[in-house]
Amino acid sequence: MATSALTLSLIIDEMLKAKPANRDAAIELLAAKGYLPKKLSEKPKVKKTSIFASKTAEDFAEANGIEIPEGFTGTANNDKISVKDLKKLAEPPKKKINASPTAQSFCRDNGLDITKVKGTGADGKVLLKDVKDLKPAAAAGSSSDDDDKLKISSSAAKLMKQYEIDEEDIADVEGTGKNGQIVAKDLKELIDMIKADNSGDSSDEE
Repeated sequence: MATSALTLSLIIDEMLKAKPANRDAAIELLAAKGYLPKKLSEKPKVKKTSIFASKTAEDFAEANGIEIPEGFTGTANNDKISVKDLKKLAEPPKKKINASPTAQSFCRDNGLDITKVKGTGADGKVLLKDVKDLKPAAAAGSSSDDDDKLKISSSAAKLMKQYEIDEEDIADVEGTGKNGQIVAKDLKELIDMIKADNSGDSSDEE
């Protein structure tokens, strides 16, 4: 609707009289006097920008009650959050357990919670002997010479380092080398078990 000549004349008079410092002050003055058109007196609506990459992602977050951490950025365009990002938030990656592969395998086979075991290895690493202590019957067949210094060949030692095998894990292994020395082939069964466990973990992650 066009402003009438009378209203326009009154607006000019008010501007000359009040001499507002800026546009906002002028609009506030005219609004108070009732001279300002309704469209100008209404504050423009600011469109809210969604943090989600799609409506599907927004619905997924709402349906699963997923709270977005402050400062979290998504992997979609413009750092927006996708369904993939939300799934990672809902199911955070499993924390790596500081334990030898054989200790983890022993706990899985015997239904033991390895997270509650205090490790005696380097940096608190849980060793096979630590979990065997939780199940005495399983250790009944252990050799009485467990405390003796193990004789390990250089090739076996290399494999132990590669597969994170501790000396305590091979306390029951019978060495076939010279003077009972543990050689690479003596670790085959243990390494095969570790490979099988690792293969199972990989398939679970997929």
